[in-house]
Amino acid sequence: MTSEQARELFSEKGLTYENITESDIGVLFTFLNKHVKEANKAGIMSTNTMRMSRKIKSKYNTTGNVKECYLFLNSHYFTQREAISFNSDGFIGFAGWADSGNKPPLMSAFVKWVDTIAS
Repeated sequence: MTSEQARELFSEKGLTYENITESDIGVLFTFLNKHVKEANKAGIMSTNTMRMSRKIKSKYNTTGNVKECYLFLNSHYFTQREAISFNSDGFIGFAGWADSGNKPPLMSAFVKWVDTIAS
C-alpha cells in the first residue's frame, strides 16, 4: 500500500482528525510497535534495531480530539525519525525518509488501526 492509498482509506472509512482521541493514538502506537518488532524479527527492515520511540508530540483540541500528532522511530544510528504524522494542515505523513523495506510495517499497522477505529 502506498502512502496515498493509506490516506484515501482513512477518508473512505469516514475518518477525520475529529474522530481521533488520545486513546486512539495509543492504539496506533501499540499496533506500530508490534508490526515493527515483527518486521525486525523477519529481517524486513533495513536494520533489526528499529523500535518505536516513546516520545509522542501531540496537541489536542478542547474536545479531546487530535489537532496534530507525531509518532517516531528510533534505531541504533538515529533517534526520532517520523513514523506517522498527523500534521496540523490535515496531511497524514508516513515515514518520508524510509525506503521500500522500512515502510510496509508502518503501513500495515496504520491500515489495521484505521479498520479498528472505523468500526
